[in-house]
Amino acid sequence: MTLSAMLTDLQAINRLLPQTQCRECGYQGCLPYAQALLHEDAPVNLCAPGGEAVMVDIAALLGKPRVVPVKTQPKAVALIDEAACIGCTACIRACPVDAIMGASKFMHTVISDECTGCGLCLPPCPVDCIDMIPSEQEYLPAARSLSRSSEARFAAAEHAQSRFDWHTERKARDEAERKAMLAEREAAVKAKQAQTQAETQAAAKPAFNPMDLIAKAMAKAQSQQDKLVASDNREAFKNRQIEEAKERAELRRAQRDVKYGNEEEKAAALAYLRRYKAEQEAAKEIR
Repeated sequence: MTLSAMLTDLQAINRLLPQTQCRECGYQGCLPYAQALLHEDAPVNLCAPGGEAVMVDIAALLGKPRVVPVKTQPKAVALIDEAACIGCTACIRACPVDAIMGASKFMHTVISDECTGCGLCLPPCPVDCIDMIPSEQEYLPAARSLSRSSEARFAAAEHAQSRFDWHTERKARDEAERKAMLAEREAAVKAKQAQTQAETQAAAKPAFNPMDLIAKAMAKAQSQQDKLVASDNREAFKNRQIEEAKERAELRRAQRDVKYGNEEEKAAALAYLRRYKAEQEAAKEIR
Protein backbone atom coordinates (compact mmCIF):
# COMPACT_ATOMS: atom_id res chain seq x y z
CA MET A 1 0.00 0.00 0.00
CA THR A 2 1.38 3.43 -0.96
CA LEU A 3 1.78 6.24 1.56
CA SER A 4 -0.94 8.22 -0.21
CA ALA A 5 -3.37 5.29 0.00
CA MET A 6 -2.54 4.74 3.68
CA LEU A 7 -3.20 8.40 4.47
CA THR A 8 -6.49 8.26 2.57
CA ASP A 9 -7.61 5.16 4.48
CA LEU A 10 -6.54 6.71 7.81
CA GLN A 11 -8.52 9.87 7.07
CA ALA A 12 -11.55 7.80 6.08
CA ILE A 13 -11.44 5.83 9.34
CA ASN A 14 -10.83 8.94 11.45
CA ARG A 15 -13.77 10.70 9.79
CA LEU A 16 -16.12 7.98 11.07
CA LEU A 17 -15.10 8.59 14.70
CA PRO A 18 -16.96 11.21 16.82
CA GLN A 19 -13.77 13.19 17.65
CA THR A 20 -14.63 13.50 21.34
CA GLN A 21 -11.04 12.46 22.26
CA CYS A 22 -12.54 10.66 25.28
CA ARG A 23 -9.95 7.80 25.34
CA GLU A 24 -12.65 5.28 26.32
CA CYS A 25 -11.28 3.05 23.54
CA GLY A 26 -7.97 2.75 25.38
CA TYR A 27 -6.06 4.98 22.97
CA GLN A 28 -4.99 8.60 23.45
CA GLY A 29 -7.68 10.03 21.18
CA CYS A 30 -9.64 9.35 18.00
CA LEU A 31 -6.71 9.54 15.56
CA PRO A 32 -4.55 7.05 17.54
CA TYR A 33 -7.51 4.63 17.53
CA ALA A 34 -7.89 5.12 13.77
CA GLN A 35 -4.18 4.37 13.34
CA ALA A 36 -4.56 1.22 15.45
CA LEU A 37 -7.51 0.11 13.32
CA LEU A 38 -5.43 0.57 10.18
CA HIS A 39 -2.09 -0.84 11.34
CA GLU A 40 -2.64 -2.95 14.47
CA ASP A 41 -5.87 -4.83 13.69
CA ALA A 42 -7.62 -3.19 16.67
CA PRO A 43 -11.24 -4.27 17.35
CA VAL A 44 -13.88 -2.26 15.51
CA ASN A 45 -16.19 -2.00 18.54
CA LEU A 46 -14.19 0.11 21.03
CA CYS A 47 -15.73 3.56 20.38
CA ALA A 48 -18.11 4.12 23.32
CA PRO A 49 -19.62 7.49 22.28
CA GLY A 50 -19.97 6.33 18.66
CA GLY A 51 -21.78 3.17 19.65
CA GLU A 52 -23.23 0.80 17.08
CA ALA A 53 -23.37 3.33 14.23
CA VAL A 54 -19.60 3.90 14.30
CA MET A 55 -18.92 0.19 14.73
CA VAL A 56 -21.06 -0.67 11.68
CA ASP A 57 -19.37 1.97 9.49
CA ILE A 58 -15.84 0.98 10.51
CA ALA A 59 -16.58 -2.72 9.97
CA ALA A 60 -17.96 -1.97 6.51
CA LEU A 61 -14.97 0.23 5.59
CA LEU A 62 -12.41 -2.34 6.74
CA GLY A 63 -14.35 -5.37 5.51
CA LYS A 64 -14.65 -6.89 8.97
CA PRO A 65 -17.63 -8.58 10.66
CA ARG A 66 -19.90 -6.56 12.90
CA VAL A 67 -19.64 -7.11 16.64
CA VAL A 68 -21.50 -5.72 19.63
CA PRO A 69 -19.86 -2.52 20.99
CA VAL A 70 -17.77 -3.16 24.10
CA LYS A 71 -19.68 -0.34 25.80
CA THR A 72 -21.81 2.65 24.91
CA GLN A 73 -21.60 6.11 26.41
CA PRO A 74 -24.82 8.11 26.87
CA LYS A 75 -24.75 11.70 25.67
CA ALA A 76 -23.94 14.08 28.53
CA VAL A 77 -22.18 17.41 29.00
CA ALA A 78 -20.09 18.66 31.90
CA LEU A 79 -21.51 21.08 34.45
CA ILE A 80 -19.36 22.81 37.10
CA ASP A 81 -20.75 23.61 40.55
CA GLU A 82 -19.47 27.16 40.44
CA ALA A 83 -20.04 27.70 44.16
CA ALA A 84 -17.69 24.81 44.98
CA CYS A 85 -15.07 25.53 42.30
CA ILE A 86 -11.72 26.65 43.77
CA GLY A 87 -10.27 27.89 40.46
CA CYS A 88 -7.40 25.40 40.26
CA THR A 89 -7.54 25.27 36.38
CA ALA A 90 -7.07 21.47 36.35
CA CYS A 91 -10.23 20.97 34.27
CA ILE A 92 -9.21 23.71 31.82
CA ARG A 93 -5.92 21.93 31.14
CA ALA A 94 -7.71 18.59 30.71
CA CYS A 95 -10.37 19.73 28.20
CA PRO A 96 -9.30 18.71 24.66
CA VAL A 97 -11.54 21.26 22.92
CA ASP A 98 -11.11 24.33 25.18
CA ALA A 99 -14.76 24.19 26.26
CA ILE A 100 -14.07 25.43 29.81
CA MET A 101 -13.52 29.10 30.64
CA GLY A 102 -11.90 30.55 33.73
CA ALA A 103 -8.63 31.67 35.28
CA SER A 104 -6.47 30.66 38.23
CA LYS A 105 -8.29 31.23 41.56
CA PHE A 106 -11.44 32.34 39.71
CA MET A 107 -14.66 30.43 39.11
CA HIS A 108 -14.72 28.21 35.98
CA THR A 109 -17.69 27.48 33.70
CA VAL A 110 -18.37 25.06 30.84
CA ILE A 111 -19.35 26.30 27.36
CA SER A 112 -22.06 23.64 27.06
CA ASP A 113 -22.51 23.93 23.28
CA GLU A 114 -18.80 23.15 22.79
CA CYS A 115 -18.64 20.25 25.27
CA THR A 116 -18.09 16.86 23.60
CA GLY A 117 -18.98 14.92 26.76
CA CYS A 118 -15.56 13.26 26.95
CA GLY A 119 -15.48 13.41 30.77
CA LEU A 120 -11.73 14.08 30.88
CA CYS A 121 -12.31 17.06 33.20
CA LEU A 122 -13.75 14.89 36.02
CA PRO A 123 -10.68 12.93 37.27
CA PRO A 124 -8.33 15.92 37.82
CA CYS A 125 -10.87 18.00 39.80
CA PRO A 126 -9.62 17.98 43.43
CA VAL A 127 -12.99 18.94 44.94
CA ASP A 128 -15.36 16.81 42.82
CA CYS A 129 -17.40 19.82 41.68
CA ILE A 130 -18.07 18.63 38.10
CA ASP A 131 -21.05 16.48 37.08
CA MET A 132 -22.04 15.00 33.73
CA ILE A 133 -25.58 16.11 32.87
CA PRO A 134 -27.63 14.08 30.32
CA SER A 135 -28.01 15.87 26.99
CA GLU A 136 -30.92 15.74 24.56
CA GLN A 137 -28.50 16.17 21.64
CA GLU A 138 -28.19 13.08 19.45
CA TYR A 139 -24.59 14.04 18.66
CA LEU A 140 -22.11 16.17 20.61
CA PRO A 141 -21.01 18.90 20.56
CA ALA A 142 -24.18 20.89 19.95
CA ALA A 143 -22.19 23.57 18.09
CA ARG A 144 -21.65 22.85 14.38
CA SER A 145 -20.45 26.19 12.99
CA LEU A 146 -16.97 24.91 12.05
CA SER A 147 -18.34 22.16 9.78
CA ARG A 148 -19.71 22.21 6.26
CA SER A 149 -21.39 18.81 6.53
CA SER A 150 -25.19 18.63 6.29
CA GLU A 151 -25.31 15.40 8.36
CA ALA A 152 -25.61 16.07 12.09
CA ARG A 153 -23.25 13.25 13.10
CA PHE A 154 -20.41 14.33 10.83
CA ALA A 155 -21.06 18.04 11.41
CA ALA A 156 -20.60 17.51 15.16
CA ALA A 157 -17.45 15.42 14.62
CA GLU A 158 -15.90 17.92 12.20
CA HIS A 159 -16.62 20.82 14.56
CA ALA A 160 -15.06 18.93 17.47
CA GLN A 161 -12.05 18.02 15.30
CA SER A 162 -11.48 21.68 14.45
CA ARG A 163 -11.68 22.67 18.11
CA PHE A 164 -9.23 19.89 19.04
CA ASP A 165 -6.81 20.97 16.29
CA TRP A 166 -6.93 24.56 17.58
CA HIS A 167 -6.38 23.30 21.13
CA THR A 168 -3.34 21.27 20.03
CA GLU A 169 -1.88 24.18 18.06
CA ARG A 170 -2.44 26.56 20.99
CA LYS A 171 -0.67 24.23 23.41
CA ALA A 172 2.29 23.91 21.02
CA ARG A 173 2.41 27.69 20.59
CA ASP A 174 2.18 28.32 24.34
CA GLU A 175 4.98 25.81 24.97
CA ALA A 176 7.19 27.43 22.32
CA GLU A 177 6.55 30.87 23.82
CA ARG A 178 7.31 29.57 27.30
CA LYS A 179 10.61 28.06 26.17
CA ALA A 180 11.53 31.27 24.34
CA MET A 181 10.75 33.34 27.45
CA LEU A 182 12.86 31.04 29.65
CA ALA A 183 15.74 31.15 27.16
CA GLU A 184 15.55 34.96 27.03
CA ARG A 185 15.47 35.16 30.81
CA GLU A 186 18.45 32.80 31.11
CA ALA A 187 20.41 34.83 28.56
CA ALA A 188 19.67 38.04 30.47
CA VAL A 189 20.84 36.46 33.74
CA LYS A 190 24.07 35.24 32.14
CA ALA A 191 24.70 38.66 30.60
CA LYS A 192 24.14 40.33 33.97
CA GLN A 193 26.47 37.85 35.66
CA ALA A 194 29.15 38.46 33.05
CA GLN A 195 28.79 42.23 33.47
CA THR A 196 28.99 41.98 37.25
CA GLN A 197 32.04 39.75 37.04
CA ALA A 198 33.76 42.17 34.67
CA GLU A 199 32.98 45.13 36.91
CA THR A 200 34.24 43.25 39.95
CA GLN A 201 37.49 42.33 38.25
CA ALA A 202 37.97 45.89 37.03
CA ALA A 203 37.48 47.40 40.48
CA ALA A 204 40.35 47.55 42.94
CA LYS A 205 40.22 44.80 45.50
CA PRO A 206 39.30 46.21 48.94
CA ALA A 207 41.22 45.23 52.03
CA PHE A 208 40.05 41.94 53.45
CA ASN A 209 37.71 42.37 56.42
CA PRO A 210 36.71 39.10 58.15
CA MET A 211 33.80 40.78 59.95
CA ASP A 212 32.24 41.90 56.65
CA LEU A 213 32.51 38.35 55.32
CA ILE A 214 30.86 36.92 58.42
CA ALA A 215 28.09 39.53 58.32
CA LYS A 216 27.34 38.78 54.65
CA ALA A 217 27.25 35.05 55.29
CA MET A 218 24.87 35.51 58.21
CA ALA A 219 22.61 37.83 56.20
CA LYS A 220 22.51 35.36 53.31
CA ALA A 221 21.68 32.46 55.63
CA GLN A 222 18.91 34.48 57.30
CA SER A 223 17.46 35.47 53.91
CA GLN A 224 17.41 31.85 52.75
CA GLN A 225 15.75 30.76 56.00
CA ASP A 226 13.09 33.48 55.66
CA LYS A 227 12.33 32.35 52.10
CA LEU A 228 12.00 28.71 53.16
CA VAL A 229 9.61 29.61 55.99
CA ALA A 230 7.46 31.78 53.71
CA SER A 231 7.37 29.07 51.03
CA ASP A 232 6.38 26.41 53.57
CA ASN A 233 3.63 28.65 54.96
CA ARG A 234 2.19 29.30 51.48
CA GLU A 235 2.24 25.61 50.59
CA ALA A 236 0.63 24.65 53.90
CA PHE A 237 -2.10 27.28 53.42
CA LYS A 238 -2.77 26.07 49.86
CA ASN A 239 -2.96 22.43 50.97
CA ARG A 240 -5.27 23.36 53.86
CA GLN A 241 -7.59 25.18 51.44
CA ILE A 242 -7.75 22.15 49.14
CA GLU A 243 -8.41 19.75 52.03
CA GLU A 244 -11.19 21.99 53.38
CA ALA A 245 -12.75 22.18 49.91
CA LYS A 246 -12.55 18.39 49.59
CA GLU A 247 -14.24 18.00 53.00
CA ARG A 248 -17.04 20.37 51.94
CA ALA A 249 -17.50 18.45 48.69
CA GLU A 250 -17.68 15.12 50.55
CA LEU A 251 -20.22 16.59 53.00
CA ARG A 252 -22.40 17.84 50.11
CA ARG A 253 -22.16 14.47 48.41
CA ALA A 254 -23.21 12.67 51.63
CA GLN A 255 -26.13 15.05 52.14
CA ARG A 256 -27.21 14.44 48.55
CA ASP A 257 -26.90 10.64 48.87
CA VAL A 258 -28.96 10.62 52.10
CA LYS A 259 -31.83 12.17 50.14
CA TYR A 260 -31.50 10.70 46.68
CA GLY A 261 -29.10 7.72 46.83
CA ASN A 262 -29.86 4.01 46.82
CA GLU A 263 -29.95 2.07 50.09
CA GLU A 264 -26.22 1.36 50.08
CA GLU A 265 -25.36 4.98 49.30
CA LYS A 266 -27.78 6.24 51.97
CA ALA A 267 -26.25 3.95 54.59
CA ALA A 268 -22.72 5.06 53.72
CA ALA A 269 -23.78 8.71 53.68
CA LEU A 270 -25.53 8.42 57.06
CA ALA A 271 -22.44 6.81 58.60
CA TYR A 272 -20.28 9.60 57.22
CA LEU A 273 -22.61 12.33 58.54
CA ARG A 274 -22.61 10.79 62.01
CA ARG A 275 -18.83 10.57 61.99
CA TYR A 276 -18.59 14.14 60.69
CA LYS A 277 -20.90 15.43 63.46
CA ALA A 278 -18.88 13.60 66.11
CA GLU A 279 -15.64 15.08 64.78
CA GLN A 280 -17.13 18.59 64.78
CA GLU A 281 -18.36 18.24 68.37
CA ALA A 282 -14.98 16.88 69.46
CA ALA A 283 -13.27 19.84 67.81
CA LYS A 284 -15.55 22.26 69.68
CA GLU A 285 -14.70 20.63 73.02
CA ILE A 286 -10.97 20.98 72.30
CA ARG A 287 -11.40 24.67 71.54
